[in-house]
Amino acid sequence: MKLVFLGTSHGFVEVGCFCTATLLETGGAYYLIDCGAPVEALMKNKGKSLDHVRGIFITHMHEDHVASLSSVLKDFGRRTSTACATFFFPEKAGIEAFLAWVRAIHGRTKNDRIQFDVSAPGVFFENEDIRVSGILTDHIKGYPTYAYRFELKKENKKILFTGDVCGDMHDFPKEAQNEEWDVVVSELTHFHIEEHIELFKSIQTKQMIFTHKHRQNLEVMDRVIPQLPYPVHIACDGDEFETE
Repeated sequence: MKLVFLGTSHGFVEVGCFCTATLLETGGAYYLIDCGAPVEALMKNKGKSLDHVRGIFITHMHEDHVASLSSVLKDFGRRTSTACATFFFPEKAGIEAFLAWVRAIHGRTKNDRIQFDVSAPGVFFENEDIRVSGILTDHIKGYPTYAYRFELKKENKKILFTGDVCGDMHDFPKEAQNEEWDVVVSELTHFHIEEHIELFKSIQTKQMIFTHKHRQNLEVMDRVIPQLPYPVHIACDGDEFETE
């Protein structure tokens, strides 16, 4: 499995650093975790065709995680011929709002090759390529808006995406400490990492990749990284990593 970090910024675009989107490549298929703008442009620039996208998994409905969804849907309908995918939203209200927006800007929403569904706690997607499980976080509280972290597994390979968490880290995934992972992909914006060194020391992973990064944490990473017992990468837009 390969991870391609298309956008790695925090809630706002920085120079040379776009909003959050990660592409997983496995079995000849692509899966997007979050869809911050401009996903379709970043994929084209890397020679990655939307024709191969089979699923899009949205952690939560903040704009920096979803802003490219309408343009991706437009490309699916008008510029691809074989794309067949499911867009997974964190709640039904997100699907309804998205389709209303698409009708307003494109005049139609029907596309027989696109399905819309809702993520759920536990395994909510599985095919020959990958199994995806959702776990709720407290990054957004209150119905109808939810936030998720995702576990992606294929045979003996395991990748954990933390999603966005709370500043006190009470909802940081316990699975990261209790299970061994090939890769943990952690956000690096909504907490002060130096206050949580012991938590990060306890994570069981072959490698840690930080994305969705903010200056407040980047400025201290030269002190943090030597304290961690695993290889650490701070992803930049366009970086690619193979699971070991």
